[in-house]
Parts: sequence; structure tokens; C-alpha cells
Amino acid sequence: MANRRHAIIDQLEPQIQETVKEMLRANFTYKDIVDYLASNGTQVSQSAICRYAARFAETTEALRMAQENFRGIMEETAKYPNLDPTDGILRLISHQLLDAINGMPEEQRQAKNFDELIKSAVALTRAVAYKKQVDVRSKELLENGADQFAGALFDAMATERPDLYKQLRAFLDEKKEKSP
Repeated sequence: MANRRHAIIDQLEPQIQETVKEMLRANFTYKDIVDYLASNGTQVSQSAICRYAARFAETTEALRMAQENFRGIMEETAKYPNLDPTDGILRLISHQLLDAINGMPEEQRQAKNFDELIKSAVALTRAVAYKKQVDVRSKELLENGADQFAGALFDAMATERPDLYKQLRAFLDEKKEKSP
């Protein structure tokens, strides 16, 4: 069989799979896990448990890194209220990409075909530009809606409550004069 991706453990009942994962997290020996599975009717070798444990550790580490990166993005967006989480993610990806390129030995960089990297950079740039364009459109729509609402409100107020309209207008004019 060529490079089987699904271990026997992946095909077991969810409760047994979860117990095996908990045993791995708690640093049980592979023999203990083999014995546990045997007591539940599944024969597995210690080397199969070792391979499963390696994949599980890889997945767990990738998840931990993703969570850590997301936590960093959220902390940054909390520091800068005008920074959208999408901008934070795009900045993180750009930073990781530049770090990866800078970390390559010169020979490896010269031997690398950067076509895919360039395509990814262009896609990233397009994503940023598209997001900015959507942000501008959303702001314009919001401002237009607010202006239309204010216009309708003022028209109704001027017709039905001219005294209130004059007070509100005077208040707004006063605030406009005081603002920089």
C-alpha cells in the first residue's frame, strides 16, 4: 500500500479515538495505548501508535500556532481600533512570507522558482485592494444612507415641528462652529 493517510485509530469509534488522544496528551507509553486498544478489540502495533502520535503532535502544534497567531492578530486589532482583523491577517501573512524568504540560504533563494510566490503575492495584493474597495463602498453607502435619513428627518421635522427643527438646527450649527 502506498502512503496510507488514515490510521486504524482514525477509523475507531469517536470515544476510543478521544481516549487515545488523551492518553497521548498525558504521555502514556505506546505500549499502554496498544494494551488499551487491545482491551477494546483492536490490534495495533507500537510503531503504528508512534506514527499516529507524530501526526497528532504535528496537528496539535499547527493548531496551537494558528491559535497563537490569531490571538496576536486580535491583540493588535484591539490596540488599533481602526485596524480591521482582515488587515491584521494580511499583515501577518506578508510578514511570515518575508521571514521565510529572508531565512532561506542564498543558494536556495537563487534555485527557487518564485513564480508561485509571485502569484501568491499578487493574489494577496488583490485581496487587500478588494477589501479596501469594499470598505470604501460600505462607508459611502453608510454615509449616503445617513444623509438620506437625516434629510428625511429634517424635512418631516421642518413641516410637522418647526420649533423643534429650529432648535436642532441651532444646536448643530453651534457644534459645527466649535469643532476644529
